[in-house]
Order: sequence, then C-alpha cells, then structure tokens
Amino acid sequence: MTNRTLTTIAIRFAALLLFMRIFDQFGSYFLSIYYTAVIPLFEKQLHTPFNKFYYNGTFLILSNFLISSVLFFKADWIASKLIKEDSAINIGLTPEMLIKVILLTTGITWLATSVYLLPDLYDYVQMLIAKANHVEYSKKVDFSPLYYILKTMIALLFVFRVEKISLYLEKKMNRKELRQNINQDDQDKSTNA
Repeated sequence: MTNRTLTTIAIRFAALLLFMRIFDQFGSYFLSIYYTAVIPLFEKQLHTPFNKFYYNGTFLILSNFLISSVLFFKADWIASKLIKEDSAINIGLTPEMLIKVILLTTGITWLATSVYLLPDLYDYVQMLIAKANHVEYSKKVDFSPLYYILKTMIALLFVFRVEKISLYLEKKMNRKELRQNINQDDQDKSTNA
C-alpha cells in the first residue's frame, strides 16, 4: 500500500461519514418543519421569519451532499494533488503488535462506553440512595452496575497491562504452535515407518 492509496481511502471514508451526517440533518430539518407547521404561533413568538430557516436547512443538506459526492468520487484526484511523491508504506506487523492493537482498541472502546454511561450510573446511584432513604424515585433506571463495573475494570486492565497480556498471549500461541509442530512430526514419523 502506498501513501497515496491510504490518503484516497481516508478521503473516501471522510466522504462517507459526511454523507451519513445528511440523514441526521434531514431528520432534524424535517422535524423542525413539522413542528413549525403544527405550531403556527412559533413564528410570532420568535419574531423571525422561518423562510430563512428553511432555505438554510435546504442549502446545508444540498451542500453536504455535493461536498461528500465530490470527496468520494474525486478522492484519487485529491490524493494525487495532496501527495506529490508516491512511496510504499511498510508496516512491520508482528503477532505481538496485532495483539496490542486489538487489546488497546477494545480497552479504549470500552472505556469510552463507560464514560458515555456515567449519567446512567449517576441515576442508578440516586435511585439506590432514594431506596435506602425510603423515598420513591420517579425515574426508571435501566442500568446493570455489575456489567458496568466489570467492563470498566477489564478495559482498564487492557489499557494499562497491554504489555504483559500481549506477552502472555504470544507465549500461549507459541506453545500451541510448538505442540502442533511436534504432533505433525510424530504423524510424519509414524507414516514413514
């Protein structure tokens, strides 16, 4: 793989992400049109014309579609303009490095999920405090604390002990490979005899 090819892939990926944003904008845009159609007093309360809002939303969706299309279909041309010299990318990917990448990616993703679920943890703790004080808690909380704590601990373990875990897994893989080679040699000897 060359650096120009990698840049082309990154530009196409960015175009796809930008194209996916159209659906978010589409939903919020048409939802806002619906609300303004349902509530005619809204315009009087804001003292602003909504025609400008409709034109801005339409312009935003169309420009997003055009830019993502140009990025996706002209990615090779853009990459050739950005990268003047094409050179090969060499990545020395060993089993140990692959294990580290997988562990770190999993750990960081799980930590991000834990941070994302912090408000749910807060609501769960409030519910527990309310139950302990014999007070009725009005919010229904759908949260699994054991799963949250376990996943967070494993994620922290993956992130901070990635070296030891990857060495352990590599040793296990080497032992398994050695056993397979010994078994293969034994089978070869028995077939030759």
